[in-house]
Amino acid sequence: MSNSRPSGGSGSDDSESYRREALGAFTHEIRTPLTSIRMVLELAKRLGSAERLVFDAEMARMMHTSIDDVERLADDLQELSRLERGKVVLGNGPCNLASAVESARESIAPHVELVTNVPEPVEGPWDQRHLARAISEFALTTNRAGDGSGRVALTCEPGDRDVALAFVSGAATGRPASTAPDAGFSFYRSRQFVVAMGGAVDYSRGDHSATIRVVLPRRREYAL
Repeated sequence: MSNSRPSGGSGSDDSESYRREALGAFTHEIRTPLTSIRMVLELAKRLGSAERLVFDAEMARMMHTSIDDVERLADDLQELSRLERGKVVLGNGPCNLASAVESARESIAPHVELVTNVPEPVEGPWDQRHLARAISEFALTTNRAGDGSGRVALTCEPGDRDVALAFVSGAATGRPASTAPDAGFSFYRSRQFVVAMGGAVDYSRGDHSATIRVVLPRRREYAL
């Protein structure tokens, strides 16, 4: 297997760049549920009076969904902060890669179909829960930024020292596109957990195509 590795964010400049992009993604995403909450409150005022808000069933569902989205983003930001401060203890395996992929496939179905060739057995010193979530988030990001077909190919190339994964959606054509606007906060969160497990992540886009490459170590060399 090639010795080339995706960017893992070990350099200070790279880490700071990803941190800024993650904050930008968080700020962008949290505006959506906050806007929905504001809209529902305005509608409730119109249906009610100066002293009373009136919510119908649909408005109540929108409010609950938006609040759930805000809480999820806040929880993810808090967990990422705790990770960077060394307050999160990651499991060191052994973790079966095929099991983590299967958990991810179940969590994103039926929104995205993850087509994969992960062989049995491939194990490493990874945290099962966080790796499974990272795989699911990488698949969702790849689909959203790629051709949006709902089908993402995941290839696996195991080596003696590490395992290379590639999430692909669409055929790479045209000039590379910017990745920052549409990666989503969950991508940056999951990327940092992979880095904390000693891995590396690289994300690239083209015209209606996207690829996320991940390298996971098969030795216990965890680092933030």
